[in-house]
Amino acid sequence: MHDAYRYRAEDGRFCIDIRLKSSRQLFDGRDPAPFRERDLDERAVEYLVGAVQELPRDAVFKIVFWISDEPSPQLSDAMLVEAVQGHFRYEEQHLDRQLRQHVRRGQLYLLLGLTILVVFLTLAELTTGLPAGHVRQVLREGLVITGWVAMWRPLEALLYDWWPLLQARRIRRRLRQAPMQVLQEPGPDAGERHSDHARAP
Repeated sequence: MHDAYRYRAEDGRFCIDIRLKSSRQLFDGRDPAPFRERDLDERAVEYLVGAVQELPRDAVFKIVFWISDEPSPQLSDAMLVEAVQGHFRYEEQHLDRQLRQHVRRGQLYLLLGLTILVVFLTLAELTTGLPAGHVRQVLREGLVITGWVAMWRPLEALLYDWWPLLQARRIRRRLRQAPMQVLQEPGPDAGERHSDHARAP
């Protein structure tokens, strides 16, 4: 069940609200790079990713940054949006590289697994030259089972392990492409109406 009811709607879009004292709270203070090149604060990223996961898969949304006390020199709205989009663009590209590496690694695992399978099945067939008995049967079945077990990791890598990476990349792409708006923090009365929205520490 989605928690979309937690987010207000405006003009047919869900709004993911982030309330900040200043735009600088949105960035990782340990990163010495200029704001447009900085990493975002991990908690802000976690909130945004979690919000997209809670919304329906096909939901249309926008991100709204509420700024209450922007110091001088003021970071322009365009620079803030550019920095946020740049962060998620970088994460999307990083996940894309991880996906390609994972597929290549899975193909290598598959080649290795097939090689092991062929070797062990061949050894299992060679056991027919041994004297009939319980030992030959156990040895043959053990080799066959071991050969097929070697295929477990390649199949897991190629069939299942890449899905979380694909999902993470899709979320970063949606965040990068989402409309973003920077607004001045409303007064205390209006602020109470938005008390459930995220507030950066």
